[in-house]
Amino acid sequence: MAIVNRLINKVFVLMLENRSYDNVFGWSDLKGFTPEGVATQADGLIGKPLFTNRDRSGNLHTVGAGASFQMPFDPGHEFSDVLLALCGANTVSTANCVADTARITGAYPAPAASANDFGFAACLEDHGFDTALGLRAFTPDQLPVLNFLAQQFAVCDRWFSSMPGPTWPNRFFALAGTSWGLDHSPSDLSTFASNFLNAARFGNGRDSVLTLLPSDAWMVVDGDSPQSWALAGVERYPQNFVHLADFLPQLAEPGALHPRFIFIEPAYDALSLNHFRSGNSMHPLGDVRRGEMLIKTLYEAIKSSPYWEQSAFVILFDEHGGFFDHVVPPTCVPPAPPTDDDLNRHGLRFDRYGFRVPAIVVSPYVRQATIDHTVYDHTSLLKTLNGLLSPAQSLLTTARVNAANSFERLFTLNVPRHRDDIAPCPAPVPLPADAAAALANVGTGRSIGAFQTLPTYRGQA
Repeated sequence: MAIVNRLINKVFVLMLENRSYDNVFGWSDLKGFTPEGVATQADGLIGKPLFTNRDRSGNLHTVGAGASFQMPFDPGHEFSDVLLALCGANTVSTANCVADTARITGAYPAPAASANDFGFAACLEDHGFDTALGLRAFTPDQLPVLNFLAQQFAVCDRWFSSMPGPTWPNRFFALAGTSWGLDHSPSDLSTFASNFLNAARFGNGRDSVLTLLPSDAWMVVDGDSPQSWALAGVERYPQNFVHLADFLPQLAEPGALHPRFIFIEPAYDALSLNHFRSGNSMHPLGDVRRGEMLIKTLYEAIKSSPYWEQSAFVILFDEHGGFFDHVVPPTCVPPAPPTDDDLNRHGLRFDRYGFRVPAIVVSPYVRQATIDHTVYDHTSLLKTLNGLLSPAQSLLTTARVNAANSFERLFTLNVPRHRDDIAPCPAPVPLPADAAAALANVGTGRSIGAFQTLPTYRGQA
């Protein structure tokens, strides 16, 4: 494995939006082998009794199949929503759920006794959403690209979001190993104003992988306005932020792509009047078929590039997005204790992961049909980068990063798989002819406001 690790010097990471593992792969009957070669099956919904959740009115709802390609609402996934979903309806009141005002003292509360006692249905009901629609998960024929990659390479069925809450703190964990105490979406007016004055970037400018790697060793590829632009220090390197359309030609040309770490952010479509609808991030309000198109485009571009035999391509999601998952997130090692009450509004100590998210590792050094049950979270990206790109000295260390598992164990092949020996990737399910027609979105949650807090971005008009 050490030999393989020296060969991998291009790490591509695509972080998508707001889907739980069960929402994407729950109905996929994924079978394969552990990295050690033992026959196994991924932990989804197949082969288990149907899971159910009661809403606050006592109605029983079943976790079903056939999720909507595009949701008319954004299921709740703020701190209070996750607390309710994980610990049950008696933990959070409707008022606290809707306003996201739940607060804890001390350790994170004990989860519900079983997945059937989770509060997903109650959370959907609190927000006035269609509970049956919110509890459906995709079938493999709906997401052929993701299912193909899961079968051809490695799927990780114990990859948890880094904290039980929304997008922004989880994305910070992926790049900095901490969220500096942030446990909510930074969408209040004061944060909006200060960030547009570049006065409230996150971190100290020397505490993310983007500011610790040499400036020529990293790149952010963005579909529109990258969330990583909110990290302190990156404003010194606007040239490192490249639009997807400009990145793909570099990827195709030998010797043109110098960075070793390429972090790819989709088109969120968060700052337009469409409110995520036209993005390809797989956000619930957008059409997941656009996300599948993006994944296929990137996978085929990397596989056909001159960098294929040097590459690892990680596809994962930032957090569960309010969608059901049956696995209880374990406790975890906190980073440094929060010190800013404005950032840490809910009293979270970051001592428990959030729900599972889908994660796939693509590389010519990954054996086909690998299924990994190792516990990972987003800081496993940083732990792995430390081993692949900076083996002599760790790039970034927080207590969480130090405790994280590296996924280097997935690179079990000493000879790379040739691109011609891999089956062709199927096409995504086509978009309907009227895909651009307006949808009546019911509630966009706090996600819109969070993206509006981005400091003025060089790509914005």
